[in-house]
Amino acid sequence: MVRLWEQPTEIFFQRPGLLPYAVLSRAIDRASVLRNVAATIESLPDRQQQSNLSAASAILAGLVLDKQVIRRVLQRELMQESVIYQELREEARQEARQELRQELLEREQSLILRLLTRKVGEIPMTTKAQIEALDLTQLEELGESLLNFATLADLSEWLEQLPQ
Repeated sequence: MVRLWEQPTEIFFQRPGLLPYAVLSRAIDRASVLRNVAATIESLPDRQQQSNLSAASAILAGLVLDKQVIRRVLQRELMQESVIYQELREEARQEARQELRQELLEREQSLILRLLTRKVGEIPMTTKAQIEALDLTQLEELGESLLNFATLADLSEWLEQLPQ
């Protein structure tokens, strides 16, 4: 096991692959080390290697430095070219879309349940559970259909007609 924080900073500048770890080394001024890392990365001839090392350096620097310092020192555009950065960004987008879909579904369920309660009266828990199990398309269909409901039986009949 190598304790990075006990290692002299200079050894991390001997190979490009070690550059991201330099900021974690035995250093008094970590921001200065990050500036040196950034300068070394910029001098590398391979643009893909530059972007990957910048992204890795930013991630590891985040353990010991403020994000504003990291943004000032490292080129954001360069980091964004990294395949790792792009993968993390896509994962974040997918999570955000999923959270948005879930929030939309919950709002739609709440609205439909409120409208149904006003239209046909109190909804039994088992019926509420059936409604909460519907997908967004089915909820939208229920929202249109409930305009024609007069009783709870109409709602039950509509739910029974759903494909199992």
